[in-house]
Amino acid sequence: MSANIFVQSSIESQIADLALYISNLRGEEGENDAPYVKEITQLLEKKDDALYTKLAQDASVFLTENDREVEGAFNLLIVIVLNASGAAQTSAVQALTATLLKTESSKTSLKQKILLNLYNALPGNSPLRYDAFTALVEVTVQADELDSLYGQLDHIDAWAKQWGIDVDAQRKLYRFLSEKLNQAGDEKQAFDFTLKELATHENDDASELARQAILRAVAIDNFFAFEDLLQYPAIQKLKGQPEYDLLQVFLSGTLSTYKTFASSHADLIKNGDDNIRKMRLLSLASLGSDNLARSLSYQEIAASLEISEDEVEMWVIDVIRAGLVEAKLDQLNKTVSVHRSIYRVFSKDQWQLLSSRLRTWKESLGEITAVIGNAKLIAGGALQGGAAAVVVEDKSAEVTVSTK
Repeated sequence: MSANIFVQSSIESQIADLALYISNLRGEEGENDAPYVKEITQLLEKKDDALYTKLAQDASVFLTENDREVEGAFNLLIVIVLNASGAAQTSAVQALTATLLKTESSKTSLKQKILLNLYNALPGNSPLRYDAFTALVEVTVQADELDSLYGQLDHIDAWAKQWGIDVDAQRKLYRFLSEKLNQAGDEKQAFDFTLKELATHENDDASELARQAILRAVAIDNFFAFEDLLQYPAIQKLKGQPEYDLLQVFLSGTLSTYKTFASSHADLIKNGDDNIRKMRLLSLASLGSDNLARSLSYQEIAASLEISEDEVEMWVIDVIRAGLVEAKLDQLNKTVSVHRSIYRVFSKDQWQLLSSRLRTWKESLGEITAVIGNAKLIAGGALQGGAAAVVVEDKSAEVTVSTK
């Protein structure tokens, strides 16, 4: 949505018109001799850039008075503010966003519309778009409508680059969005922005942020991609510290190793029951990935998860719902056939296992190819009225077909 602002008069006339409008909303009498008009006129005559910031601050009256012209007045203010240059424009835009954020008013939709107009009126590469966008998010959160902006969040990385903001501002942006999404109850997407912030720390110290990232990953109900956290240098630098050990437990440990860790690090454990549930799901996924070629008995699963056999089916259903495993229950024989399962860690052992399975599949396909080739030769001989004898020799890597 673009801001359509049509201006036909000079900037001086626009400033005078806006000053008179503010004066009228304040209840001042007169026109050119009204106190507010005089004050703005003096600043204009002195070419004092402070008038742009003053107009932006005094526009708070637009949000407290009921007048059908206030939206047009705001749009006129945007034109005036963007007429300023350099530091004066920066100060005025930031003053305008602060006015819209801090002024108590029920006109939330008007605030959103003006901030959107301001954002679109600014050049695409202006760092001030950062201020307009964060203010728009803040107002939208106040209106409990943050979900209306979710479709825009995918563009944040590209926008940050386009705005030309420095790395500190970029980190501040990611932190701001993470906090707002967390407040809105979207823990998973909030955590995604925490990881974006963490990714900006390659060589500098971000140990506290890395610690919090691990603890949040453990706490988020449906987060299981613990191996992904190892790609961040800030997390790698935590090796030897309790938070990193906790990550290793969720990465490759068992329920037993978690309980041992928890007993000696009670200060790090915030949601013990939730953690045990997650460890059981991860343990079941590991059990499935290690036994794709055979059925698992209820007894094996119960022993691994430290539960009774009566609870096995419930946990299998839960792990399927979590997207960690695809499996089929055989209630009659009390077995579970796992068709697909995630690997919590894909290391050298998993690559070797994958290589072995690919070789097996290749050999099986070779045998199928030989059978199909044999069938084609037989069918061809029959069509020609002959009864050719076909001999197929399987010499490991190659198949030789001869007719006699």
